[in-house]
Amino acid sequence: MTRNEFLSKLADELKKNNVVDYEDILSEYEQHFAFKMADGFIEEEIAAKLGNPAELASQFASGDEDEKRKGNKATTVIGLCFIDFFAGIFFLLLMAWEVVMAAFSICDGVIAACLIANARPLSIIPPTPWFPGFVIGLSLAALSVLSALGCIYFAAFIRQLMRAYGRFHQNTKAAASGRAVLPSLGIYPRLPAKFSRRIRSAALFFLVMFTTCFVLGFIISVIVSGSLEFWHAWGWFGYKPVN
Repeated sequence: MTRNEFLSKLADELKKNNVVDYEDILSEYEQHFAFKMADGFIEEEIAAKLGNPAELASQFASGDEDEKRKGNKATTVIGLCFIDFFAGIFFLLLMAWEVVMAAFSICDGVIAACLIANARPLSIIPPTPWFPGFVIGLSLAALSVLSALGCIYFAAFIRQLMRAYGRFHQNTKAAASGRAVLPSLGIYPRLPAKFSRRIRSAALFFLVMFTTCFVLGFIISVIVSGSLEFWHAWGWFGYKPVN
């Protein structure tokens, strides 16, 4: 059964069972097909794993309240609360790491701008000849952009992970109550194809730029300073500069 055939039959069965929010349910299954197809599965395989549309639709139909209270809901709720506690800590750690990545990107950008402009605000930037500093500044600017791109993807990953956990939470409670469950969500973000290609192209470009400028900056610094350990010659990290 193809995707369109499955969704069409599911829509008919949902309407036949007088399911009020059938459009929302169809939307969830459409997204499930999109996610799985992006992972390399074919339509027929996805439809086969989902099962019979008629049986799925019957699970969403209004039924006896006693039937909906199947399962040990008390145990399920306690278990979910326990999981939620650790999941909350995990998500907080992920968000904290996102903040660290963003701060790293901003700091890299500021240092890069100072090196390129040969500026030393409050003497935070160590003394560096302009040309080597300019090249190293370009490498740090590229690293700043790379970090920013990483922040964008990581933020999308956190959002999708939270959505997937929310769906797991919802389905667990539904199963304990004897209600129908929706398809699970993947944990990896599905960015628009055009945007994803641009992100990959930009990441590759700035990775090459960072690597090239960093190596060139090191070589130029060694030549200009006349020392392999140029940071000693220029008095970085508390060393006395060599005249």
